[in-house]
Amino acid sequence: MRPELQTLTQDLRWRIGLLVLALLTLIGSACALWVLQDLRRDGLRAASQDAQALAQSVAQQLAQQLGRAVRLGIPLPELPGVPAYLQAALQRQPMFTRIAIEDGSGQLLYSAAVPTQPGQGPASPVRVPIAGVGGASADAGAVLIDADAGASLQRWLLHAYGQSAALVLGLASAAALLAAWGVGAPMERQRRQVLQRLQRCSLDPAEPAAELPMTEAAAPGLPALAQALAQGDAQLLAARRAVQDYAHELLAMDFDGRLRADIERCVPGASAELPARAPE
Repeated sequence: MRPELQTLTQDLRWRIGLLVLALLTLIGSACALWVLQDLRRDGLRAASQDAQALAQSVAQQLAQQLGRAVRLGIPLPELPGVPAYLQAALQRQPMFTRIAIEDGSGQLLYSAAVPTQPGQGPASPVRVPIAGVGGASADAGAVLIDADAGASLQRWLLHAYGQSAALVLGLASAAALLAAWGVGAPMERQRRQVLQRLQRCSLDPAEPAAELPMTEAAAPGLPALAQALAQGDAQLLAARRAVQDYAHELLAMDFDGRLRADIERCVPGASAELPARAPE
């Protein structure tokens, strides 16, 4: 990993910001999906009722117009401009999927339909009879309208999904920035001060850890941590010197050199500080 990327991955501002962004995006997306599913269920029920009522109204109006023509002596198969009128009615009402006209025997005379879209729900047919010359006992035919509320509802849901995703990402990003600079920035300053102190100690292990300007206001709790690190450095240095002194004593008493290899393995560099013994 390159040093720049490694520095970014270790930066507490990035870590806290990305963590908050991921959590809020996950929680916000789950809540948005739950709300939209409820709206979809309730909206589909309400839209289906509205579509049925609209289809019933349009079918009754069309049946009345056709009934007047039949009573004037114009047969349904001879009415001019009916297919164009049905196609225009479909374009005006996007919830309608099909408008058809049947004669008295149930034979289809005119029909206009739109292609079925993927995921489109089942159509709800509405049938209104066309009153003939003899009244309700002698129907001249019927008007059939298939209404589907899912088509318009799907378009609204896609728009709502897009708006919800943008809102969730926007709020999560804003919260992540606040967390990164409000909480992560002070923690990152403390981390860098601790690393700076450790680096100074590693450069000169023979000396106590150098004091850095740390205050409770700038970094709460960090002076106590620095003091604990300094005490640990002193204890480690004392233990290291004791081991080295003991290794030197053993080497000084190792006249035949049989212990030199074991001492060098336990305390590397201990034999280098002693003058080489001349062979006897």
